[in-house]
This record gives sequence, C-alpha cells and structure tokens, in this order.
Amino acid sequence: MSFTISELSNILRSVTSPQEAKALIKLLSVDVTSSLGDGKYLIENPSTKVVVSSDKPLAEGGKYWLELATKHNEMPLVGKFLEQPAMLKEFANIPFKFDTKELHELLSGKKSIESFKTDLLEHLSNATNKEDFTQISNLLLSLMQNTLTIPLTYQQYFGVFQMKKRYNKTSKKSQLDFYASLAKLGPISGTVMLLDDEIFINLDVAFTTTKLFLEENLKELRYKTTLHAKCQDGISENIPPLYQFQTNSILDINV
Repeated sequence: MSFTISELSNILRSVTSPQEAKALIKLLSVDVTSSLGDGKYLIENPSTKVVVSSDKPLAEGGKYWLELATKHNEMPLVGKFLEQPAMLKEFANIPFKFDTKELHELLSGKKSIESFKTDLLEHLSNATNKEDFTQISNLLLSLMQNTLTIPLTYQQYFGVFQMKKRYNKTSKKSQLDFYASLAKLGPISGTVMLLDDEIFINLDVAFTTTKLFLEENLKELRYKTTLHAKCQDGISENIPPLYQFQTNSILDINV
C-alpha cells in the first residue's frame, strides 16, 4: 500500500463543502477598523459593524477569526479573537488563484508541480505592478523552500493552502505536512503518513466548532483520522503556517 498527495483531496473536498457556511455561522472573519480605548474596538465584516470588548490588545487594520459563544435562547456573545496569518490578507487580491477543482487536479497528479511553477513564472513575467510581482515571487520562494503555497477560492470565500513532504525521524518514514487557512474554518494543520501499510491522518484545528464540523464531514474517509482542537482553558491557540513570508525582504529568486 502506498499514499500520495492525492490523499489530501478527499480532506479538502470535505472542508470546503457547501454545508460549511451554514454549519459554521458561529465563526466569523472580521477586520479591526479602529481602537476606541479601554479595550473596546470597532470591528466589521461584509454585513455589519459593531463595537466589541477584548481582554487582549487587537491590531488596528488586522484580520481576526472570532468564534461567537451562545447560550440557549440568548443572542450570540463575542468570544475570543484569533489573529489570521498575514498571508491571508496579502494574497486576497493576487491574480493567481486556484479553485477547489484545480487544487484537486494538482493533488491528484493531473497537474504537475512543475507546471505549477511554470504558471507562476508566466504570471511573474506578466506582472503589471509591484504588489503582484511581490506576491507571485513569494509563492516561488515558498516553492524553493520545498513548501507548496496555493491561494485558494472556494464557494465565495478565500483561503491559503500549504503542503510539504518531509522525513519523520521517529517513524523513519516520509510524511506529508499540510496547512490550510480558511475564512469559515480558521487554521487547520495536519499530517498524512503510512504506518504498517495503513494510512493515518492527524488534524489540528483552533476552534471546537471546526472540530465538530470536520468530525461530521470526514466520516466517510477510509483512513484512520484523529482530530484535536488546540485549546487551553477554552481559549483557542493559533496554528502557524508551514512557511512564513517576509514581506519586507529583498527578493532573491533563482529559477
């Protein structure tokens, strides 16, 4: 038995399913518009603006995930803020995006990583402004660090997907590490590995809401899957990307 990156396709199909928006209405993606002092902030999303309180400082202009807490027969209450990675905002307007079908083709081998690199180089040569040039160059820099980074559109939402193959010194086997930053699910990281001729998938998420959603939607996977919500005392912990971009660094790309 063997596994390839195509094993990720079934996971991604589930986490970007049409039920997602309905299932995760408690998880919002919001912008912090301004600080009002005394721990109060004006936040907004496409449908509303509201003043909220936060027990930790929030960055003006920053993007956050916000999980709403609810009690029976009561209005939703503001929960804890979790800062989104900078690349989710930086790549939002990049002219090079995959949809879920194109990502599936890449992961299933219908489109090669080399052709992906060629597409990046073509878009780089046609870049018409500094922002596009920098963003596409960053995708190439990520690829040079053996990490595939894909700006992703799914339904009406935007996200970023990353994948890296590495050698696990403990199991003495190769494994696939992946990361996804999705507007309605928050950050997700995981590994796919083959042990004793059986495929194991481990997933870490930041929100219990996301964990419940994935448990429901990954039931049909034929692999052993474990899910863990990274929370301490009810507070979600952030999950870092596989590759972090240095937005102010001097570009040095050899292709």
